[in-house]
Amino acid sequence: MRILVLGGTRFMGRALVDQAVSRGHDVTTFTRGQHGEPRPGAEALHGDRTRPADLRPLADRDWDAVIDTSVLAPAHVAASARLLAGCAAQYIYLSSLAVYPARPAEPVTEESATYPCAADAAGDEESLGYGPLKAGSERSVADAFAARHLIVRPGLIAGPHDDAGWLPWWLGRFAAGGRMLAPGQPGQPVWLTDARDLAAWILGSIRRKITGTVNVPGPRGRTFGDLLGVCGKVAGAHGSAAAELIWVPDDVLRAAGVAAGAGLPMWGPGVTADGDWEASGERARLTGMRYRPLLDTVQDTWGWLSGEAAAHGTRVADVARRAGFGLDREREQRILASL
Repeated sequence: MRILVLGGTRFMGRALVDQAVSRGHDVTTFTRGQHGEPRPGAEALHGDRTRPADLRPLADRDWDAVIDTSVLAPAHVAASARLLAGCAAQYIYLSSLAVYPARPAEPVTEESATYPCAADAAGDEESLGYGPLKAGSERSVADAFAARHLIVRPGLIAGPHDDAGWLPWWLGRFAAGGRMLAPGQPGQPVWLTDARDLAAWILGSIRRKITGTVNVPGPRGRTFGDLLGVCGKVAGAHGSAAAELIWVPDDVLRAAGVAAGAGLPMWGPGVTADGDWEASGERARLTGMRYRPLLDTVQDTWGWLSGEAAAHGTRVADVARRAGFGLDREREQRILASL
């Protein structure tokens, strides 16, 4: 297949391109060339999607599929989709479960209401909000490609080359060792999908011409206790100092002003096993989505972080840090001391 990836050099796009190339597909990436790195075996084109003149050459070629991994205003996604509607057989848009305003208060399915953002809305993630931006972009793609589009709504994505930093933050914290804050209760559910599994499913969906909208939340049954247990096992197996987990109730974290998400990665106050934060993944399962064991994702992410640390002459605990993301050690220890 001839596949055009709008993006394709960072994390999820990288996983898609690498797998597509390994399967023998003819892959072209279109990026600004400012981040990530060209992928071996893929043709690399450069341009700015916000400039129509940069996009026009893409319409001079035929594509079996376009995969859009961007976080751009709906107006810019609409411009790309309209331009490519006459030369591409299918358009796959990587959206997010964040399009559902009912989450986390209620479980959702693909038929649940999404944010009412216009398909031609301008702005950015900061002005529109991430969820509304993605919802408007979905409408842009559906308008241009009618019955020839696939909207993919994943939840949290993890794995090697994770530039969002959710799982790397926890691995970095385990690498530092010592008394360590664990949020809520061990039985609280956690959902995540390995980028490589999602990439494999997307490429298979193109081949099988699956269309419509599909939630990919991750497998059910995983808990925060499972996640932190595996992270601790992997970090310990590579010589990290032992970490002593101290489980801190949600109300204590809220009182301390800890924010869900970026404040403490993957934690959401009030998450229970009874449906909160849950999105149906049945359609994904029925269309072939398969999830690898959590241990594999954590081990491979640690391996990538270790390589990055070695290349920069630093520690895993340092390379996994991201400015403004997660609790700093001083604040963590203050919360633990208050118990």
